[in-house]
Amino acid sequence: MRLTGPGLSLGASGTIAKTLVFAIWKGQAYGRVRVIPKNFRTDAQQTVRSVLGTVAKAARAVLTKFKDAADPQVGSQFFLDGNASAPSGQSWLSWMQQVTYGLFSALRIAYEAGPEADGFYDSNAAELGMNDYVDKMGVTQTAGFQLYILAAFAAGSLGYDGFVAGIDEATDAQLTTFKTYVQTTVA
Repeated sequence: MRLTGPGLSLGASGTIAKTLVFAIWKGQAYGRVRVIPKNFRTDAQQTVRSVLGTVAKAARAVLTKFKDAADPQVGSQFFLDGNASAPSGQSWLSWMQQVTYGLFSALRIAYEAGPEADGFYDSNAAELGMNDYVDKMGVTQTAGFQLYILAAFAAGSLGYDGFVAGIDEATDAQLTTFKTYVQTTVA
């Protein structure tokens, strides 16, 4: 952008030497130092991005009203419960990310400790069309683990009670019912 008009005049707008910016905002002329935002790549920031990305990838399996082909478009019970339970002004997905962020490491450890349901999570995730995801840290988050995240959120925050002995002891039948909760239109 080039400067139009004399500097510090009422009509100045543009950038000088990639250091100063002149513009008009709400009818008022102003000048400021040009700021270029940084994209930090610290380990802590990459970890946050990895967790939030994994949760967002898992959430793609949830049938929302925007993906629902039924008429009327309603979404799945998971979607409805998430919207009803999310704090005012917060989307169900951002709430799920907020809740899951603090539990992510514990969920990862519990899942890797080898719940008997491990294979059931993997096979049911595949049936939902979920795929493995390589996060910002280069760690592969399996589709089964992503489904485990959804199950943990549903059981812990949405009041889903379909896992009789808990998510670590889920049976194939319980996960099949959970798939319906996640991806079937509410009639």
